[in-house]
Amino acid sequence: MLKEIILLFIQTFVVFPLNPLFWLLLIMIGIQYRRLAGNEIKLFGRPLYPVGRQVINSALYGLAGGLIAGAMLFVLGVPLTEIGMLYVWPLALLLLLVHPRYMCFAYAGGLVGAVAAIIQLAGRFWPVFGTGFFAGLAEIHIPGLLALIGTLHFAESILIALSGHLQPSPVWLKTERGIVGGFMLQKIWPLPLVGIMAEAVSLTAPEVAAGTEMPAWWPLFASRLAVGAGYILMYYLLPIVAGLGYGDLAVASTPREKSRSSARNLGLYSILVLCLALAAEKIPVITFAAAVFVPVGHELLILWSNKKEFARRPLYTAPAIGVGVLALADGGTARAAGLVPGDIILNINGTPILNVASFYKALQATWLPMRLLVERDGRERLVIIDSASDPGIIPVPDRYVPVYQTVEQVNFWQALQKKLKRLWH
Repeated sequence: MLKEIILLFIQTFVVFPLNPLFWLLLIMIGIQYRRLAGNEIKLFGRPLYPVGRQVINSALYGLAGGLIAGAMLFVLGVPLTEIGMLYVWPLALLLLLVHPRYMCFAYAGGLVGAVAAIIQLAGRFWPVFGTGFFAGLAEIHIPGLLALIGTLHFAESILIALSGHLQPSPVWLKTERGIVGGFMLQKIWPLPLVGIMAEAVSLTAPEVAAGTEMPAWWPLFASRLAVGAGYILMYYLLPIVAGLGYGDLAVASTPREKSRSSARNLGLYSILVLCLALAAEKIPVITFAAAVFVPVGHELLILWSNKKEFARRPLYTAPAIGVGVLALADGGTARAAGLVPGDIILNINGTPILNVASFYKALQATWLPMRLLVERDGRERLVIIDSASDPGIIPVPDRYVPVYQTVEQVNFWQALQKKLKRLWH
């Protein structure tokens, strides 16, 4: 029986290339990475990473994440057709208008779940809440919705741990401590998933005899469909596609350290959400509290993480002498010559480097071969670049750089108030 179940899952999963939504999502991912490359061109005069390679990496990691999330949804038995996605998606799009980071199932799904829990409770005392406009909300499988949210965030935490630090985009930021260097960690993954749909079918239907018998404990989140006499509840597998996104800033930590910390915190959050979903399935009275925790917990996690990052001493600040190397472009001649992030450039062909402006001036006026005297781990060494092309060096900013970005940390209410003020004016 186990072999048949695994084979059925794999057969459903591998047909994802036939889903046009998967390719549409890849195109959207390419557009987003091209936008990031455009931002790098504005700041540094060139993109650091090939857009095509970033899209391919996202697709490959997305396949791995989709396999994990799809297997979890399959084991949990979440009925995707009963969890109110017709309400979640429109709300997610509305929240996108408030701020891009609120287009997340944790916010839209949690809010829909909380409202549905109120409607379902009110329906026990006033039947009107189970009819008309409220009928759809009254039928939402709230624990299943929370289980979907927990599953997707668990898969996201794994993807962040594996690839969240790859191809970080360097940025110059204005903070309370002055202008500092940092890295924008932004990833989007397309996830092919295996979803489950439940349907009541006649006992005499041919698919009943052809179906695969499942274990007695399955599903953990049973369908709420009513089954009349002479009918049986059948579960069908269907291939679906979802997208996950990750955005963060590494200012007081390296990209790898930041992604690992984010992955660990998000993983713990997702496990807690899954536990609350299982508890709500068994103890309905806690459903409302579980649904409220999902968006509130997610928001508190992000605010706490950002506050912790910016409260610490920035890692990428201008040195007292010379110019620090913040990042190096992939395929650049500086990387090939042996320059590494963290090096401090003291002079170029004998010309002292005092600040970022003198660094760029020296690059434009120098001759070949380009001899860089750098300090690394307290020792001086010579790096020779024998190429006329842009070496691809992104320096750590100092207080004189003319272009930088600002960091604005807002909570939901602040973001909503700003949006309403813009609409009002």
